[in-house]
Amino acid sequence: MRILVLAGALLAGSLRPAGGQECELVVHPDQILRSGADRVVGINLNYIRDHDENRPQARPIQQALSEMGARWLRFPGGEKSDFHLWASPPYLKAESRSQGWYTRHAGRRMNFDEYMALARAVRAEPCLVAAYDSEKRTQTTRQKFLELAVAWVRYANVEKKYGVKYWEIGNENWHNETARPEEMAEIVAEFARAMKAADPAIRIGSNGSNPAWWAAFLPRAAPHLDFVSVSLYNTSGWHGYDYYPRHPEVNLIGTVTQALKGIDQHAPEADRKRIQVVVAETNSKDFAKDRPWSAENSLGHALVTCDTIGKLLLEPRVASAMLWTTRWMKDDEAPDSQWYALDSKNRLTAAGHAVAIWGRFARERMVAVSGQPAALSAFATRGADGRALNVIVINKGYEPVAIGRVILRPPGNFTRAAVFRLSGSGPDDRAPKWEELPALRVKGGAVAGLTLPGVSATVLSLGGE
Repeated sequence: MRILVLAGALLAGSLRPAGGQECELVVHPDQILRSGADRVVGINLNYIRDHDENRPQARPIQQALSEMGARWLRFPGGEKSDFHLWASPPYLKAESRSQGWYTRHAGRRMNFDEYMALARAVRAEPCLVAAYDSEKRTQTTRQKFLELAVAWVRYANVEKKYGVKYWEIGNENWHNETARPEEMAEIVAEFARAMKAADPAIRIGSNGSNPAWWAAFLPRAAPHLDFVSVSLYNTSGWHGYDYYPRHPEVNLIGTVTQALKGIDQHAPEADRKRIQVVVAETNSKDFAKDRPWSAENSLGHALVTCDTIGKLLLEPRVASAMLWTTRWMKDDEAPDSQWYALDSKNRLTAAGHAVAIWGRFARERMVAVSGQPAALSAFATRGADGRALNVIVINKGYEPVAIGRVILRPPGNFTRAAVFRLSGSGPDDRAPKWEELPALRVKGGAVAGLTLPGVSATVLSLGGE
């Protein structure tokens, strides 16, 4: 997802720009940065743990996904995809089974038909990961993986007529012990030809991790690809939340930038414009081995993730941005692990709220914002008909920021701004509060008197009476 990044001259945490004048944000509803922004945000499912039968006292997961506004659902989710058998020969019935380490985890598995019912109920784009990994790791041959993938396409789109478009071949293939990028390119070509023979309308994708991978992989694979997928984990080496307000210039979408550059430099010229990027996984995880930022499910992590999604929305070639993940394996870990967007009752955690802010308030068109100080990340999104306009502002710093006015140029016909906020006691708060605040008037094309608490995300939702 991507919006305009506002230039500013303030240090993180300051209240006013140089010269003592009051800080103002200017929204430009007619400067469209991308379309389709309301269909980008999503999340990875966990087919092992997400079935409603695994938590009978919780609300249905459909309600949770609807609250988040998830518009993409990745299935069966992450590495477990390569150890997932969607059916058994002769592939007449969806019946998810686990292999390897994943057999140890209890839970009613969600099968493919149940997943499709869920995706349709919440109007989400299905994104499937067709299993592929080394025979050494999975005890499954390349030919068997190919057979599974082709049978899945046939079952989904020929027999069931689900019309699933997005098919990713393998998860994070750079972990595959036997396939180098050149070899993966050959595998992708083989799978793509066979899968598209079953349904020519599908879109095939595969993944990569760094510039060296793209340089070796894309010259051979790109003619067979419709998208590349990336895993975006962007806080390695931060060591804590403090890095965020102190380095407002940090590139939160560097992995995506590398992938786009790889497409432009290494894919055959005829294929460059049509290949999209799918952010298959994202979260603000610090993978540093030395003093990593704690992976607790906190407000600080949620704000970085929210900002990351906003930056992704600014990039028109990003088709989706999917959080990792609804949940990992033990529900009672939800407050302590950022790998849980949902708790044991299917209520939104801090991580879940980061998705919900965009899922609920992203409209069809991302538009430009200017005037933001470095303490803030500000985004704006409006409906195609111009009747709805939402402004999302993240205060990274610890101190409040006073915004004298949020100005609309042109002003439009807005009269009222509903106000919503995610905030808490600080970046380590594991139970931040999401609340609706008193509405503000829109007068003369401006909203006045807005103060943003430190370490918070605020939404102005503008409309008529």
